[in-house]
Amino acid sequence: MREDMIKDMTEKMKPITTMAEVNKSTAEQLISIQTEYMTDMFNAGVAQMKALSEVKEPKAAFELQIKYFKDLEARLNNVAEKDMATLAAAKEQFMDLIEKSVSEMTEVYGLDNVTKFMQTSQEKLEEVTKSFSPEMIGKKPPSTAKTASQKSAH
Repeated sequence: MREDMIKDMTEKMKPITTMAEVNKSTAEQLISIQTEYMTDMFNAGVAQMKALSEVKEPKAAFELQIKYFKDLEARLNNVAEKDMATLAAAKEQFMDLIEKSVSEMTEVYGLDNVTKFMQTSQEKLEEVTKSFSPEMIGKKPPSTAKTASQKSAH
């Protein structure tokens, strides 16, 4: 019996475990991308300083700086694209997992019957709404409030 409970709990916790694994994998990928980026930026900065120290003309130094910042922008855009792709992939995995879990929930808990009931109710409501004649629309329903004379009679 205990083994059955453990097996049942393990099975029910599988979506949460899978989500944790996706989170872990995504974090590892993002950390790897950022680590690579920081190393690259450090090396590029050192190379830029070395190049600037060898330049004698101010115009050449200015051009080196412009080139460096354009390269920096391209690298930042590349890293941002990688980060977004990683996050989009994780989101897709989460959405697939949630859809699967919800569909399994409806099967297990009989929510498919509730859904059918709601759909049938919606269809009947639409039928009733269509059956009203256009002249009934906009008219006030008959009043159910008692007048003062009717109240005193009781």
